[in-house]
Amino acid sequence: MNPWDIKAVCEHEARARSVTRPPSTRTSLVFSLRPGGESHLVVLGPRTHASYFPGKKLPFTVNAELHTGWARTLLGTPASDLVDRVVPVSELWGSTELHESVAAEPARAVELIEKALSDRMTDNPAGDLVQEAARWLHRERLPQTARRLNVSERHLRTLFTGAVGVSPKRFVQLNRVRSVLSHAGTRKGARLAADSGYYDQSHMAAEFRATMGVPLSAYLAGDLPPGSAC
Repeated sequence: MNPWDIKAVCEHEARARSVTRPPSTRTSLVFSLRPGGESHLVVLGPRTHASYFPGKKLPFTVNAELHTGWARTLLGTPASDLVDRVVPVSELWGSTELHESVAAEPARAVELIEKALSDRMTDNPAGDLVQEAARWLHRERLPQTARRLNVSERHLRTLFTGAVGVSPKRFVQLNRVRSVLSHAGTRKGARLAADSGYYDQSHMAAEFRATMGVPLSAYLAGDLPPGSAC
């Protein structure tokens, strides 16, 4: 199985006043075709806070979301250098060849991007360790996970931060907020907090507001910050 998840969306039109880009612990390679034929091929690094953009029409987008621990191997740079950044792929790979190929044949975008990523795949033992750590960090503290994986806490923290882009602690925080976003429509209050990994509702409320920029109640009511240019 490839260490990425890729999907294409055609004729996407956001009708909402403001569109949310939620926080994420993953790095993505994204191709977008804009009205008028302009295109972009960029890397979206891990996002430590939500951002909001005006709704707009995009005729075609392809998003290849890299699995945890694979950004450095596939992109050639540590994920820690990409945090909260949008970087042209050509800047990382030193070539516009992929962008030119995809722009010339958008119908083959998924195929071309997957081939480019496949050509860059090599053994990734550090990524395997980071993925294993990520599976345990939601259930136990870093010292326990380090002991489980037979590495020092300091080594695991350094390796994890470089490979994922954020520290183990921040990784858990961001994924707790993402859990709230996923389940807020079906769960509320103390149950939502507990199921998302929080001590209590106040803990959830504080972390959600710090990451999303608005209280949970405002977010659910659609009272979002005004969109800024993407």
